[in-house]
Amino acid sequence: MRAAPAVHLLLDDTPTIAPLALALELGWATLPAPAQTRPRVDASVARAQPDALVLVPIADYAILQDDYVIIPELACGGHHNAGIVLIGDRRLDAIDDPLVDLANVSRGAELLTRATLLKFYGMTAAAWLRDGDTPPPFTGEGTDQRHTIEIREGGEALHLLDAPGEAEVSDLGRSWFVLTGLPPVTHLLLAPKRLLDTPALTALVAALPVALAAAHERRRELRRDLAERYGVSRELLNDIYSDQFLTLTGDAQKSLLALFPAGAWGMDLPTVAHLNLAPWAKQV
Repeated sequence: MRAAPAVHLLLDDTPTIAPLALALELGWATLPAPAQTRPRVDASVARAQPDALVLVPIADYAILQDDYVIIPELACGGHHNAGIVLIGDRRLDAIDDPLVDLANVSRGAELLTRATLLKFYGMTAAAWLRDGDTPPPFTGEGTDQRHTIEIREGGEALHLLDAPGEAEVSDLGRSWFVLTGLPPVTHLLLAPKRLLDTPALTALVAALPVALAAAHERRRELRRDLAERYGVSRELLNDIYSDQFLTLTGDAQKSLLALFPAGAWGMDLPTVAHLNLAPWAKQV
């Protein structure tokens, strides 16, 4: 007789899910399956661990959509902000045709950047660069005509939002909200289709709302500890977490369906024409 799959939960290590992850770590919230937080949980990690439910950046859903469904009981986003930032060294409306330094941000952060760069900021990228990429030669006139903007997420974005110094820092999620009136979504919980009818998955999904409620109940202590962990002010975290949602709402679904066609150009992502939600979920 074949053993039941060892269902477990993998969470992308991001500030948006940090309150739940810390509540689980401290035993203030519990789940009926192991949960692990690790950096850069993406499509490749999901495929390497086929018995895992994975909380991944939104762009990775496009890659996994044929074999996975969205579990709406856990998602990450903000009503008006995303915690993904664009940084310039001068007024953003004074920057034309910049190099876009993506460093090693997630594909979800890149998707949001591409969706807003021209339509909101009025910028056309001269090149998109990741760590290790060489900028193309500058062929314009003068020596100070090409600027670089940086895209950052996670703890680095928190520091920039908390203490921008002389930099111009703009939350890409707020820009998306202003453009569309829709809330920016950063992460989705995905489950392999073959696990849908397993008791282990059913139990884990049923336990998620209880765990989120337990984390919310201890939100003050969690925010205090996370402010120390990230080295940022509690005021910033209060603002971010007060704006946050952690389930996939109807407006969040609409936002995703608008974001993929707006931002996926140039990313070599499969087309997302609809959202494959779990059978019990309400689809807009």
